[in-house]
Amino acid sequence: MAIAVLEDYHLLGKRLVCTVLRSAGFDLLDYGHGITVDELVKRSIEDGIQILLISTLMLKSALRVKDATVKLHEAGADIKVVVGGAPFLLDHKLWQDVGADAMGRSASEAVEVIKQVMGG
Repeated sequence: MAIAVLEDYHLLGKRLVCTVLRSAGFDLLDYGHGITVDELVKRSIEDGIQILLISTLMLKSALRVKDATVKLHEAGADIKVVVGGAPFLLDHKLWQDVGADAMGRSASEAVEVIKQVMGG
């Protein structure tokens, strides 16, 4: 599993999610903030990621998630994408529009969302 802030530079939400998931015993790679779509796709595939968490603060960055999900699909990667951040809270269908598999509303529900994505 990996987490990144896609083409944005906020950190707090990602840090909270990392802390919650790691304290629950999940292994999690942190790709940092400001990562581009191409770099995110490349690293996720190279690292054999099964679940990719993407956080955004701005709508422009949230819309770029669609580019990432399309490129992952084109590459044949079987990676579940979970999104979170303000744009997804303001538009409750946006996560589906960008091709994500799930959306988290807060760090406190991160473990439950991951368990659902994993099928358990």
